[in-house]
Amino acid sequence: MSQKAPTAEEALHTTLDMSFEDAVPFVQLEHELADFETVKVTRLDRMISGMLGEEVSQTALLVVCHPTIARDAIEIDQELAGMLPCTTAVYEKEDDDLVHVHHFSATKAIRDLGCCPGDDDIEELIEFTGERMTEVWENIETHS
Repeated sequence: MSQKAPTAEEALHTTLDMSFEDAVPFVQLEHELADFETVKVTRLDRMISGMLGEEVSQTALLVVCHPTIARDAIEIDQELAGMLPCTTAVYEKEDDDLVHVHHFSATKAIRDLGCCPGDDDIEELIEFTGERMTEVWENIETHS
C-alpha cells in the first residue's frame, strides 16, 4: 500500500507567547531533554540577509538527532543517514505576535519518498520517532 506524503496539517505545530530570542534555546532544550542531540542551530534570516542582502522574518532551524533513531535508520539501510537528522523550524510570522514551532517527520518522509525497503522496520522507526517528538511537543506546550 503506498503512502502519501504528510500534509502541513499533519506536521507538529505549536505557537509560543515569548520572544523569538527566548524561543530558540527553549525549543532546543526541550529536544535535548528528550535525548535529541543538537547538531546545529542555523539562523536562516541571518544567512539570507548576509548572503543575499534581503530581509526575511526571523527563522531558525534546529537540527537535532536522536541516537536510537539514527542507529535504527542506518541498520535498515545506511543510505538513510542522508535523510537524517530531524529539523524543527522556529519562526515569526508578520501577521501575528507569536513564535511558531514546526516539525515534519523525517522518518515519515523516508517512507513516503520510497527511500527504504518495504518492510515493517520503517514503521517501527516512525512509531518510535513519533513517541519521542510527542514528548518534545508536550513538554514545549507544558513549559512555555
